[in-house]
Amino acid sequence: MSDINDVIGSLFEEDEPSGETPFIEISEDGMIAYLIIPPKALPVDVRILLSELNITFGIDHELVTTVNKGLYDKLKLEPKYQIAAGRSPVHGQPGELILRTNQPEDVILSSEDLTKVDYKTYKRKMLALGEKEKPVAMIIQPTKGYDGIDVFGQTITGNDGEEVDLILGENVYQSGRKIISKIDGLVEYNKNKGNEISIDVSEVYLIKGDVDYNTGNVDFPGSVIVKGVVKAGFEVRAKNDVVAETISGNVYAGGSVVSKQGIIGGTEKAYIECNGPVYAKFMQYAKVVSGGAVSIKKSIVMSEVYSEDVVSVEGSPGSIIGGSIYAVNGISAKVFGSESYVKTELALYQSANDVILLRDIVARRFEISKDLTRIETYLGADRHEYLRKYPGDKQELVNKLMKKRDELRKQLLEKNTELKYVQKMLTTPMDGHITVEKAIWPEVRVSISGKFILLKNERGKGYFYFDKGEERIDFR
Repeated sequence: MSDINDVIGSLFEEDEPSGETPFIEISEDGMIAYLIIPPKALPVDVRILLSELNITFGIDHELVTTVNKGLYDKLKLEPKYQIAAGRSPVHGQPGELILRTNQPEDVILSSEDLTKVDYKTYKRKMLALGEKEKPVAMIIQPTKGYDGIDVFGQTITGNDGEEVDLILGENVYQSGRKIISKIDGLVEYNKNKGNEISIDVSEVYLIKGDVDYNTGNVDFPGSVIVKGVVKAGFEVRAKNDVVAETISGNVYAGGSVVSKQGIIGGTEKAYIECNGPVYAKFMQYAKVVSGGAVSIKKSIVMSEVYSEDVVSVEGSPGSIIGGSIYAVNGISAKVFGSESYVKTELALYQSANDVILLRDIVARRFEISKDLTRIETYLGADRHEYLRKYPGDKQELVNKLMKKRDELRKQLLEKNTELKYVQKMLTTPMDGHITVEKAIWPEVRVSISGKFILLKNERGKGYFYFDKGEERIDFR
């Protein structure tokens, strides 16, 4: 008899399948459903998986059919498929206020633009000229929103855009969708919190021609608009902003200065001193001291510029030729210097005004030293010996000179202390760049944080920066 055992089984029982079941993964916002395919995926009807999760919208039925076939035929599939997608809601755009004025060149007018940080040329208080009983702005209506649907078929509300919340000043009024000015003046346009915008037209001194012998010098506790030229030898002083076609004289402003054409000096340099930014088409033979950015459209030629922000020349030819440019946050132009090797100085310091202060201290220090040397030479080394030679009425003079000498020595000591402090400030490491967009020619001197490079060879596009680790200027 055989020792082999019989094999016992069942005709209708199947082996236990091995592997993992695919599953659905849904994004947190319910807008996208993904089908996850494990490495050893078991066949399953994807439609059932979707139905179990109540996914009804945005299903890619063609993809479902393809994946189902691949699972049952044990084909190679991707590990993840986007199997359904909702429709995102479209929120309406908020209303806007668009200025409609004879604005200075290159000023952004849209309220949307006021939220952008383009620290190259603009500020929140926008300059534009308003005329009496004419529109200065147009209200743009908000757009309508449209609802969306998630993969479960649920509605997601699309909000309508909000109306502009206007705060009208005393010199403007609303007529329909237009904002009308009551006076000639300077439009003040500020974006506040949310969609709130305030607009007004300020009282200004409007000069329809030139500043010359007909007007005399101008000193106004507001803003000044000059339709013509500020002639050489004349000056305009304003508490706020100054706008002119051309500036050839002197301008002092508590706000910004805009020259629609150019800042043009001659035998005597045009001079601008202001707390805000400066905008002009071009600049030549000028001195500018600005508490903000200096933005020039075409070129800066043989000028002296001090900016507490950036100096930029971006148009054509986009050049800075000759003179000295001092800034805090950066200097940029297409071309620096010229093919004729004109000496040009570019410098970044913690404060451009410190350069002016340094020069004033050095000049004053020189005058003090000169006066002190005269007195000490006159008195000689021995005061008592001098008094023996010149007794009587000379004694009073000697005593006055001695007192003056002591005062000058004290002043000289103070100036030396100030000089050391300012020199220390001027050597503070800076993060700004001097950006060359096209070329920089020989005889251009680049200074950053007290270090300098005098170029002897032409260089192309790149930028100079201060390497704090190596404590030197590099070009990249």
